[in-house]
Amino acid sequence: MDVSNFAFFPTRVVTIQFPETERLNAELCELFEQRPELDDRFNLHPDAMNLVRLAETVPAIEQLRSMFLSGARQWLDAEGMTGPDGVDLLLFSNRSRRGESTIVHNHQADLIGIYYACTAVTDRPPIDPADGEDYFNPGDGVLVLHDPRFNANLTAVCQRDHVKVFPRPGMMIIFPAYVWHSVTPHQGDFHRLAFAMNFTLRWPAGPAEAFPLT
Repeated sequence: MDVSNFAFFPTRVVTIQFPETERLNAELCELFEQRPELDDRFNLHPDAMNLVRLAETVPAIEQLRSMFLSGARQWLDAEGMTGPDGVDLLLFSNRSRRGESTIVHNHQADLIGIYYACTAVTDRPPIDPADGEDYFNPGDGVLVLHDPRFNANLTAVCQRDHVKVFPRPGMMIIFPAYVWHSVTPHQGDFHRLAFAMNFTLRWPAGPAEAFPLT
């Protein structure tokens, strides 16, 4: 697999292009066609159903869970972080019709992973570190990462206050959950399908007597 990592704002961003995902992506798309409980009303509601629960019965979700865990390890290694005892996982979908978008938001977690099963076709690199493209040029289903520093665009020392990510099938991106992000309108006549994973890291507990609350 092809792994790249970047430090913007500064914020660690890791992209992973997994090889030979055509069958997996087809199975994930088919899952949403066959399961009525996963219709478009489910879209963007992480509290409605944790898709990780399907991993025991749906091989494609099990494979996706494994890929997300691999992505989280890549991010932690790139950041030089060690020590988590484990991680809690919350997986949900983002299935978009033509014209649909996602407003600016962040997640209540430690890390976010996004995997793309079906997107617009593009020849652009997923992330161009030197790209100075206009913020208001939407593109087609582009993920926009916003500088988490308030009013960063107003300071003269800010080189860029956003990063545009151009997805493609088989691609995953991992970044901290505090980063505000949005998705520009989908322009195709098919369902754009992405999966978001919230990672909440578990850390070793210290001695109970170390910090009494009395």
